[in-house]
Amino acid sequence: MAQIRDNQSKKSFPLRAHHTFGRCTERSDTVVSSPITSRIHLALEWDGQRWNARDLSKNGTWLGENRLTVNESTPLELGDQLHLGSPDMPPLELVDDSAPVSALLGLDGAPSIPLEPFVFLPDADHPEAVVIYSYQRRSWLLHPMEQDSPQQADILHHGETVRIGGRVWEIFLTETEQSTEINQPPDNSLDNIQFVFDLSQDEENTALKMIQAGKELSLGERSHHYLLLHLARLRAMEAARGFDSKTQGWVDNEQIKKDLGMDMPHINIMIFRARKQIAEKLTEACDSEHLVERGKGRMRFGGSHFKIYKGEQLTYALPSPDAS
Repeated sequence: MAQIRDNQSKKSFPLRAHHTFGRCTERSDTVVSSPITSRIHLALEWDGQRWNARDLSKNGTWLGENRLTVNESTPLELGDQLHLGSPDMPPLELVDDSAPVSALLGLDGAPSIPLEPFVFLPDADHPEAVVIYSYQRRSWLLHPMEQDSPQQADILHHGETVRIGGRVWEIFLTETEQSTEINQPPDNSLDNIQFVFDLSQDEENTALKMIQAGKELSLGERSHHYLLLHLARLRAMEAARGFDSKTQGWVDNEQIKKDLGMDMPHINIMIFRARKQIAEKLTEACDSEHLVERGKGRMRFGGSHFKIYKGEQLTYALPSPDAS
């Protein structure tokens, strides 16, 4: 993670893609309180390959002993030192010149965590919430496991803090080119994937594989595969009864809890683990957010092409094998 260090205080600051320094607390990413510092004094900018400094001040910025040209980008290298307002001011040193990374910055001893589309908090073994990226809402969301509706998830904003499981994190969003790319809906759709479920005769074990562009991807046996199978089976049954593609398979959350004998936090954990596994398995970005579609108080399997085998017998399929 890119960082700059105040060599006077010895404090380091992670860098956003466009990171500003100055006296203005509302507009500066890092506040510098010196009276010779401008309200917005300096910007460090990531161009996709390296960091550049751009002086925006009245009193000037020095790179080592050289004064920067106002409003002109100057490439930086690891270890470069910047002096704001005067060459005698304590320097800011570029101590990490890697690309900026969005993250959950750990506070009070909590570990910092790179921000990925699925981050379980406080940890993956005992999740109480999950941070996800919603392509529909173009935002990072915090979804507590006890909630049963995606509409209840909170949008995360840069600089906010979240408290989960006795730990505290600060939201750090870089607004990099990478985060611009994640705003674009993925090209790879669930409609291009066939899901093949293999259920044991006693229904104790469920294996899942995906077939995409003629390539078979095994996801092994997981407990969350049975949830997907159960929802797929309900969808196939309603399709056989003539329900159209928009209405087939929807089931109330209360019924799912009864069917599986689980509470909503456990069901949510399985849904997000299934989405995460499939998103990580595919080489291209996929709309795994729709793997289990959610509505107010209900859900359904989002895949439209699947087969369910029990033992060696094909028991359900969508579309139907005899469909024209």
